[in-house]
Amino acid sequence: MSINFIIAQILGLIALIVLIISFQKNDKKFLLKFQTISSLLYALQYAFLYAYTGCLMNLTCMIRNFIFNKYNNKKIPVYLLIIVIFLMIIFSLFTYIGPISLLPMLAVIFYSIAIWHGNLKLIRYTEVFSCLLFVIYNIKVWAFTGLIATIIELIAALIAIFRFDSKGVNKHE
Repeated sequence: MSINFIIAQILGLIALIVLIISFQKNDKKFLLKFQTISSLLYALQYAFLYAYTGCLMNLTCMIRNFIFNKYNNKKIPVYLLIIVIFLMIIFSLFTYIGPISLLPMLAVIFYSIAIWHGNLKLIRYTEVFSCLLFVIYNIKVWAFTGLIATIIELIAALIAIFRFDSKGVNKHE
């Protein structure tokens, strides 16, 4: 095992802990702050694993979250979505090493579109799809703590789908 691999797993573990902490307070600014830190740590994890597409997608998601958060409950202008998607595609092409490089790009593009659209049901289903893409990517690049976090996110999304969508309970779309 290389020192980079060990550092990457430690960074991923810290990122997972920060991500879990982000959900422990019912405060949007707190959540955004901690999820931004988590995304930065995941980006560093991917960088230490030489998985540069995953790194740049996490950094781009930080930018996306910052921009989208500025609009709170207002409709996000479509041009901002297009700019974010354009950046994701450019960064993915820049770091392309094969089809595996496309997985994080597709995951974050589809999820960004779902967030932009604002439909909670669509966001949950897209989260499942995005997580599945990241599960494959994390296995391929050996981001094991990232894999654990992705599986936790996947389970949480499936539980939300069961709770809100399969029972017809979702009233806030």
